[in-house]
Amino acid sequence: MCIKGRRSVRSYTDEPVSKEQVEAVLEAGVWAPTGMWREPWRFIVIENKELIKYVSDEAKVLAKEKFPSYAKHLSSEADVICYNAPVLILVCTEKDQFTDNNLAESVLATQNMFLRAYELGLGTCYMGFVSLLKSKPDVLKKIGVPDNYEMMVPLILGHPKTKQESGKRKKPNIFKWIP
Repeated sequence: MCIKGRRSVRSYTDEPVSKEQVEAVLEAGVWAPTGMWREPWRFIVIENKELIKYVSDEAKVLAKEKFPSYAKHLSSEADVICYNAPVLILVCTEKDQFTDNNLAESVLATQNMFLRAYELGLGTCYMGFVSLLKSKPDVLKKIGVPDNYEMMVPLILGHPKTKQESGKRKKPNIFKWIP
């Protein structure tokens, strides 16, 4: 089952991801559940290494400020934000009264994208620190997020350096089952 095999990948080869693979991953995203058929997601695909490094560097600065306990890790010269992934995808939605739904639907789309990428032999990882860039309009503009849109979910995509191993999870923790 691909759900049990998919893991977050933080180490990628230099092999480029084909346009067809990126398109297949994006197509899986648009098949996610969506309220009222709104399909609010829009995607920004960044393959430019310098721009991905810029995003990583800008996120690193904010992450060090917000999470001082990670400062030593984030002070590394290595790309500990986007992990030198060849593709950065930003799932964005329009700024409107449906912000909570937009976030939920973007996350659902992203999960579909993760699973499709895994089926294609690709690796993915949610980029939580990149989300901090929501507070930096100048950075968002530089990476192509329109003024009336907001970045909901940033993720990286690429060919994993190592085979993804199945992980372990706890059994569901059910507070209460009401018959």
